[in-house]
Amino acid sequence: MSFISARQQALSRSGCLFLLMIGPHRIREAIDPHPRGVLIRFEVAPGSTSLLVPSGFNPWRKALEAKLTERPTKGKANRELERALADLFEISADRVQVAAGQKSSRKLVFVLGVDADEAERRLAGEEISIP
Repeated sequence: MSFISARQQALSRSGCLFLLMIGPHRIREAIDPHPRGVLIRFEVAPGSTSLLVPSGFNPWRKALEAKLTERPTKGKANRELERALADLFEISADRVQVAAGQKSSRKLVFVLGVDADEAERRLAGEEISIP
């Protein structure tokens, strides 16, 4: 059974829980390298009772799943996903952007300055030592 880091516990107390049940080999299937960062495929469920990023994996679409508390009104759910990922990657929110699927449950999110290995580790909930 995996443990939850202090950072993840703090984030879960603030209303955002990061699940550790998805295997890293599955997470990598949802990540595409980009010259300036990574592109991550998500399938979102807005209007959920709790914020869970990621909440699962869709093997057919090779996309991570995310449950968002915001409704898909005026981009609120997109901004919530961007903020949750910025918190997870410990970067500013302006480095995370929904690049495609603004009005769809299937989204492509661009994360600037993060490589595929780091994205995989962070999304899997692994501890990362930062020099």
